[in-house]
Amino acid sequence: MKRITYLILILSMMLSVSCTGWFDNIPPYEATEDMLDGDNVVIGAFFPQLQRNVISTHNNQFQLSQNLVGDLYSGYMATPTNFGQETYNLVRTDWLNNPFEKVFAQEMSAWMEVNRRTGGDVESDVFQLAQIIRIASMSRFTDNWGPIPYSQVGSGSIRTAYDSQADVYDQFFKELDKAIEVLYTFTIQNPGAKPLAEYDLVYGGDYSKWVKFANSMRLRLAMRIAYVDPVRAQAEAEKAIADPAGLILENADNASVKSLGANDVINQLYTMWSNYQDTRMGASMWSVLTGYDDPRLEKMWQKGEVNGVEGYHALRIGVQFSGAKDLRLGYSSPNVMSDDPIVWMNAAEVAFLKAEGALRGWNMGTDAKSAYETGVKLSFEQWGASGVDAYLADAEKVPADYKDPLVSSNNTAAVSTINIAWNDSDKDKSLERIITQKWIALFPNGHEAWTEYRRTGYPYLFKVLVNNSSNTIDSDIQIRRMPYPPSEKTVNEENLKKAIELLGGPDNGGTRLWWDVADKSIK
Repeated sequence: MKRITYLILILSMMLSVSCTGWFDNIPPYEATEDMLDGDNVVIGAFFPQLQRNVISTHNNQFQLSQNLVGDLYSGYMATPTNFGQETYNLVRTDWLNNPFEKVFAQEMSAWMEVNRRTGGDVESDVFQLAQIIRIASMSRFTDNWGPIPYSQVGSGSIRTAYDSQADVYDQFFKELDKAIEVLYTFTIQNPGAKPLAEYDLVYGGDYSKWVKFANSMRLRLAMRIAYVDPVRAQAEAEKAIADPAGLILENADNASVKSLGANDVINQLYTMWSNYQDTRMGASMWSVLTGYDDPRLEKMWQKGEVNGVEGYHALRIGVQFSGAKDLRLGYSSPNVMSDDPIVWMNAAEVAFLKAEGALRGWNMGTDAKSAYETGVKLSFEQWGASGVDAYLADAEKVPADYKDPLVSSNNTAAVSTINIAWNDSDKDKSLERIITQKWIALFPNGHEAWTEYRRTGYPYLFKVLVNNSSNTIDSDIQIRRMPYPPSEKTVNEENLKKAIELLGGPDNGGTRLWWDVADKSIK
């Protein structure tokens, strides 16, 4: 195990100023003969590195790539102090550089080592497992920025070209085809085998579960492009549903990173609310959960105390604070502990994806109502909440008006009137209902929740209270992406210019991504 830790330490040091120029100049850190003994020890050692960077397990990188991005912009959380991110003041050079450089570089360096050590053999089960993890990570990456370096990474060029987001997604689907084929064949030919079991922080080397995750991810990515390329979206979604390897249909198969042996995984959301005290419940989440009298509220959030009143208290995003941060630490914190698994994808999300597909008229093997109710039930089960049948039957409760227990001028009326009980009389209302429940079920994966908000326009979120974007971001539609890091302008300028052309708009937070179309109505 010491050998594994040593190799991972080496990988963590393999960083540079620019991710794109650096990828192609990685020093040849060859393993010693001592490191090479034991089955799969060298290649296996790179998998924790791959998995730890899908959702970063490093405290500062998590804060800059997840907590001050998706967790905020999804409506899940808000900051009890002023960073700038919460008011769309996206000017901190180091904060823009970090998620692009370090998270991406660490992920891709590990993938490149697996690629090198397997010779890029597309029939290799180990290589294809790395492919699936890379897609999980890079899909988040492209959904943050749009065009990204992808197909040319590791090609040998000094500065790496960008691919359009449409091309990146096309490559995702093609790579998933091969990965699913290879790993599913392996499971048939080697029943019960668990390669890389001591290195796999997600499924302990169980390829049958990895294939379910890959099919589920195909369904997620297919739905992502439902508005911009509905024909391809339907074809890919139905392919995922029909695949004999199956999907994530029960919570036992949820994809999540957890500690394994010497790989001690810290859920950094705990660090954010406890050690740093930099995140609290967002007003939009409070409005939905309290309005619905949702039994998951007490499972997801901790009570706080503000002005001597104990209860669930939330902050609006974009508030300009005055006075010490201590005044706001009584607002509710996420009920997430340091040893909680870091969930990439759960069974509830898959059910809601099927519900939306069925609503669109696709063959999902079920109807929209059944899939919707299954998604809610799976979420209740995951959180250990009771009362799901009464909850699903409730046609009266709607999101609540927001009340700030400390500053009444922050109060505002609810922005949605959607209820819980299924009603298929209006497709757009049905979609709002599906996505609102999906949004709850995705917690605390704020990046995925923000992405779905941008894609569908649901759930309705409270607007940022103060917008310091210099009119580059429309408060009505909210932030759509993150700007490219200044470091890329320094070391990869020509390729970055082409990337911005592919983006189709200015490099700021107000420009829509390829799949983010203005018309969100269900056809």
